[in-house]
Amino acid sequence: MSVCTTCEQELRPNARFCGSCGTPVAQQQQQQPSTQQPNTEPPPALRSPDSQPLAEPPTVPQPYPAPPQPRHGAPRSVLLPVAAGAAVVALAATAVVVFVLPRFTNPAQSGPSSVTASLPLSSPPLSTTPVEITTTTTEPTTTTPTAATEADLAQQVATDHATAETLVGQWVPQVSSKKIGLVVNGVTFGYPEIMADFQTLKARIPQAVMVNSNDYTNFSGKDFWVTVAATPFGTADQANQWCDQQGFAEQDCYASRLMHTGGPAGNSKTR
Repeated sequence: MSVCTTCEQELRPNARFCGSCGTPVAQQQQQQPSTQQPNTEPPPALRSPDSQPLAEPPTVPQPYPAPPQPRHGAPRSVLLPVAAGAAVVALAATAVVVFVLPRFTNPAQSGPSSVTASLPLSSPPLSTTPVEITTTTTEPTTTTPTAATEADLAQQVATDHATAETLVGQWVPQVSSKKIGLVVNGVTFGYPEIMADFQTLKARIPQAVMVNSNDYTNFSGKDFWVTVAATPFGTADQANQWCDQQGFAEQDCYASRLMHTGGPAGNSKTR
């Protein structure tokens, strides 16, 4: 009967592995010295308490243990750097969450809420002292317009000269003719009154222009400031018809033809 050299347990016949420790039998045979003889002495017979030999128990065949499987895990030299790298990544992610995330959160929401109890404040006593209200009245400032002078009328004629020259030789409505000292409807005309008369007509007739009678030969009087409508017509009747349409009185509007040659004859026509 063979015995395992590792655990000294009995080996089954033709066994390749020890049923107790799993050591291969062939390896044990190689390790045993060639001069050692197997122990063929039978074990002492089992005896019962009354010194009667007991029959040996039947031998139950034991299943052959499976040989140990080799492990295919990764070498420790590879696993250790991988585990260390994963730990570093985890620590970096934790630092980002702890130090960066609070900066993007609302401090009013993330911080602990605090409740401040508002105590009622006592109202100050009302003052019964009357307050004197001072009012300041500012007088409106009025600007007195400067009275028009002869220079102002001359400036108006110069301004309208280019337009008046385009009317030479054509019939136009003449709506006013004033000179210094002329009395019309109880008004004695001076430079301010002549300028006011022109501005009133200009507001009514935007195309009105002022000329001086001394600059044209068709006027019989001298030193008159004449206002005409810069609306030329081919005939005197057409110009007088315009006066009718505008509602002017007969003595206030009639046809006139501006000329640089000739005389008054044939260059005016009343209504």
